[in-house]
Amino acid sequence: MKTLMLITHRRLDAEQSGSKTYLRRMIGLAKEAGFGVHIVCLPVATFSSRPWGQISPQFSDDTRVSWPGTVRIGTRYWSFSPRVWVRFGWRLIQEGLARLKLGPARWRQVKSNLAMVPPKSELARIERFIAKNTPDSLMVEYSSLGSLLKDLPDSLPKSLLVHDSFAARDELFTSRNEPSDYPDPPSFAQEADRMASADFLFHASVNELERFETLLPKAKHIWFRPTAPVHRDRLTTRPLAQLLYIGANQQGSRDAIVHFLRDIWPLVRAGAPDAKLNIVGPVGRMIEKSLVTEGVNILGRVEHLTDFAGPDMIGLLPTQLMSGISIKVGEYLGMGVPIIAYPAGIDGYGTALDGVVQLAETPDAFAAQTLALLSDSDARRAISRAGLEVAETVLQNPDVIAALKGDD
Repeated sequence: MKTLMLITHRRLDAEQSGSKTYLRRMIGLAKEAGFGVHIVCLPVATFSSRPWGQISPQFSDDTRVSWPGTVRIGTRYWSFSPRVWVRFGWRLIQEGLARLKLGPARWRQVKSNLAMVPPKSELARIERFIAKNTPDSLMVEYSSLGSLLKDLPDSLPKSLLVHDSFAARDELFTSRNEPSDYPDPPSFAQEADRMASADFLFHASVNELERFETLLPKAKHIWFRPTAPVHRDRLTTRPLAQLLYIGANQQGSRDAIVHFLRDIWPLVRAGAPDAKLNIVGPVGRMIEKSLVTEGVNILGRVEHLTDFAGPDMIGLLPTQLMSGISIKVGEYLGMGVPIIAYPAGIDGYGTALDGVVQLAETPDAFAAQTLALLSDSDARRAISRAGLEVAETVLQNPDVIAALKGDD
């Protein structure tokens, strides 16, 4: 069997996030294309700020995993690198300062290093690993690993998975007069230069695809659509419609639902006193108790998300600040759940969701759309049917499989 080697430099533990969901789905597409997948973690960068790490079974099952520079004890990988241990010590100091509110604010800030290009010594070690293992195809995550592709043979197919452009994310934060959540993010030109050696660029966001298509016209740019299982057999009819929000343990998810609870939910309850809101996923742990008012159910992780499938659930996407793409949109559509969103929440989909998602520009409009759908069973069912059709047709990835196979 041919091997696709996938290089990553972020943690692959069990914590859920949109980018990890995308990665799992890309692994699934690689298998559909006839590849066995070999995941390789960078020896230093992947550890982030802890000297130990785990690989979730969601990634390790049916794949080969290598993590150079580590020893595995039980289910944990431990680093041999002094740099990792020094970084861990500094993180402990930062957390201590944060708890005591001591020192300059910049000392207490802990930002992700995902946008930073790893040191040349670490990249050289991975290049040697690639040469020794001779994969049939190579993929890296994020533009910060793009330089790995520069000196590899032209005969080796090379691709880059762009979950989220760091330049686009920085531009978005700057437009809101907010500091970037990554230190020293690249400009678009710098990020394009990082990507320049890739034969294929798989973009999660249509907007980012179009932006980089103009900067890198010789590369093949492909939209990696946020596919999700379609559950027509699990659609449930309920006596009263309810609201649904799915959120990960992320600041963006927390900000969106907190905004809804503070600014929209009181308007909804005023118009529909019996309205119910179900909050699913680890984001529930991040919500202040004072916001959990009557009608709000914090459910945490659930065994079967499909228990909420059907047109009598209304999926909420009150996201005001968004880069990349929202994976929960595909999940809502695949469950036949009508969606109400701010435009920012579906921005990365281009025109794919035109007429399928109900859009609102303001909190008042969001509340009005919510009240209208709660009381209109026929509209919910029509939107549900349209969303299921989009999930089954538009949000599929035959072009990704074809590119991996070399048919494109």
